[in-house]
Amino acid sequence: MHARLEFLKSVPLAVLLTVAALPIFFLAGRFAVLSTVDLSSLAPTLAFAVTGAAVSAIVGGALGAAAGTLEVPGRRWAVGVSAALIAAPPAFWWIGLTRLPGGFGSLSGSLSGSGVAGLVLAPVTLLLVLAAAREIPTNAYEAARISLGPTRRIVFVLFPLLRPAVIAGFLLTTILLIGESEIPFLFGFRTSMTDAITTFSQTFDAGRIVPVILPLVVTVLILGLLMVRPLFTVILPASRGDRGVVRKPAGAIIGAGMLVLPVLVALSLGGFAWAAISGAEGAWRRLPLGMSTVTVSIAEPVTCALASVGLILLTAYPARRSPAIQPLTVIGLLLFCVPAAVVAIGWIGIGQAFGGVSVAPAVAYVSRTLGLPALGFLIAYSRVPRSLDDAARLVSMSPFRRAWSLVLPLLAPSLAATAALTAALIFADRDVASLLLAPGSSRLMLNFYLLSANAPSAVVGVTALIVFAAGAAVIGLAAAGPHVLRLRRRE
Repeated sequence: MHARLEFLKSVPLAVLLTVAALPIFFLAGRFAVLSTVDLSSLAPTLAFAVTGAAVSAIVGGALGAAAGTLEVPGRRWAVGVSAALIAAPPAFWWIGLTRLPGGFGSLSGSLSGSGVAGLVLAPVTLLLVLAAAREIPTNAYEAARISLGPTRRIVFVLFPLLRPAVIAGFLLTTILLIGESEIPFLFGFRTSMTDAITTFSQTFDAGRIVPVILPLVVTVLILGLLMVRPLFTVILPASRGDRGVVRKPAGAIIGAGMLVLPVLVALSLGGFAWAAISGAEGAWRRLPLGMSTVTVSIAEPVTCALASVGLILLTAYPARRSPAIQPLTVIGLLLFCVPAAVVAIGWIGIGQAFGGVSVAPAVAYVSRTLGLPALGFLIAYSRVPRSLDDAARLVSMSPFRRAWSLVLPLLAPSLAATAALTAALIFADRDVASLLLAPGSSRLMLNFYLLSANAPSAVVGVTALIVFAAGAAVIGLAAAGPHVLRLRRRE
């Protein structure tokens, strides 16, 4: 009886995720009518994504292993700056590099695009490997240090222990690159996403692109299912109480290697700054950006991220002990794996089916990103001792007040990180904004891409610096929201 009651508590979360999956159901229904697929662009898509993911796994895995096992001067700073790459799409950083004197603008083709995108997304694998290093049994690795040389220790001990993190990073990066459209446009090659966006922009008919995107969606869902086990192995806490690998001092060469990604950040931002200061005077005054655009561009991702976190808390917290919470989290994670443009087109199709109803971009943002706060909640709650939650249930107060005052404040750091990541991804989006924004509306990231095609270099540089500053504000504001729970606990 108790198990059945706990299962019933998961129904609201299941309903929420079902509503979020409506665009996918709609597109699947259109395929049932068409019954055709177009595989012509799937091969170059996979070649681009897999090659880029391999670059990410190699670079991010090596840097993550170094940061997790060695004490490098400035290690925390280097990891933090490297993680900033995830806050903007690969195309943003590439455009900055092309603004450097004698920049890299001559590169083109799928191989070059894969290298750039994989390098920018290397922090994905880096962070997963760094987290996995903290779960390595301390005594086992210390024994390996004593009995094995560096090469044998890395090949036969360290890499097998970090393998789930590397695999999860590789698969997650592959999924992200399958949905990437701007890098293929900039480097001049074809993928399923470029075909889908081009076709939809010409016809505005969701049914026309279903044969192209169906193989893509099936592919990302399969990859997402393959990713679940290694990802959960890394991010869910282990039962042992070890403190991970004891870091040993590293040499100067490894210390210099840790600067690869921070240097990439510095070079890209430096390229934008160089373009801004070396252009014609008055570039600031010619910026086609109003204060309303900046305000909405900051407020929208913060509001959507906090709404996504809030909806998950309302539906997942009552089901926190239900056996269905983990499978439902997996479903939410799979929804996030579906490219943003596909979700946007699905919502457009639903709006058209209801007589041309206009769907706001916020609907697509929240429906796609629900899986991130669901995953963040699962991770955070799994780290709260069950005895502590049991003790909280004995306190004589209402369930809402008990949750608000005793339990949820313990989850605030994880929820803050989840809100910040969700807001950053929404702010960095271009596809949803370009498809769902009403005529006359604008967003900073979308304007930046439009300006980078034909505006003076100085205008592009200044706009990029504004976009970067706004992105930092978005991350800070979104992360601050869940900390209200901690302030409430102190009161």
